[in-house]
Amino acid sequence: MKIKVDVSDGKNIFFISDFHLWHKNVIGFDNRPFLDEAGNPDVLAMHQTIIKNWNDTVGDNDIVFYLGDLVFGRKEWANSVIFALRGKIHYIIGNHDKYNDVVDYKRFESVNDYVDLNIDGDPEHPNEHFVLMHYPIYSWNRMHHGSSHIHGHSHGNLHHGESADYYKNRRVIDVGCNVINYTPISYKEIISRFKNIKTNVKKKQS
Repeated sequence: MKIKVDVSDGKNIFFISDFHLWHKNVIGFDNRPFLDEAGNPDVLAMHQTIIKNWNDTVGDNDIVFYLGDLVFGRKEWANSVIFALRGKIHYIIGNHDKYNDVVDYKRFESVNDYVDLNIDGDPEHPNEHFVLMHYPIYSWNRMHHGSSHIHGHSHGNLHHGESADYYKNRRVIDVGCNVINYTPISYKEIISRFKNIKTNVKKKQS
C-alpha cells in the first residue's frame, strides 16, 4: 500500500515493532531488562515501560507505524496496552499476527503487509521515501534512489556475524523495540543515522 503523509502541520512520524506482549520467553531471548526481584521475567514491567516510553515520545497528532508482532497469546490481552498509547497508528502485519485479529481491534488507521511511505512537507527533508515491512528486504523499491528500508522481525540478530553486512552502507534499520530502547524512533532520527549514506551501494556483478 502507498501512504503519503504531509508533516507541514508539525506532526511527527515514528516507527517501532515486535513488542511481543505477554511473551515471557522473549525477555530471555532478547535479553530484555524486565525481571522481578527473583530474577523471573516480568511482562507487566515490560508493558509499563513500553507505554511510558511511547507516550513520553509520541503526541496525540503524531503518527506511528507499528511493524508487527504485537501479542503472544489471546488477542484481547493487548487491549490494555494499545488503547493506552497516544497518536494514530498504522499496522504492518508480522509473522505472529493474524490479519482479522488486528483489524478487529479497531485501533489502527490501516492494516497492511507492506507500505511505501512518502513524507512531504518537511523543508529540511523533502520527499523522503521509506519502504516498510515486518521482514527485512534485501532489495527494496527505489533503494538506489535514496529510499530507506525499515523492518522488524529480526530482534537485532542481523547485526551480528555474517549477516551484519546487510546494514553496511545501506539505508536500512531494524526498529524492533529491543533494538531502539523500547521507544518509537522518528523519521528525522533515522534520516540522521543515514546522513553519511547518500544512496545504497550497488554490489558489482561477478
